[in-house]
Amino acid sequence: MSKKMVENKKKKVSKKMTLAIKIVKSKKSGFYTFENKMLSDEKVKIFFIKK
Repeated sequence: MSKKMVENKKKKVSKKMTLAIKIVKSKKSGFYTFENKMLSDEKVKIFFIKK
């Protein structure tokens, strides 16, 4: 294979990212706020575990 074909195959590997939004109640003021992050699939479950 040519050098360009090898480089193109390496670039195609990408991770799916998910926008995770969690509603969090502030301990000080009592108001609800949104916490959002871009996460990969394996980290989504960890994000939603209650603290």
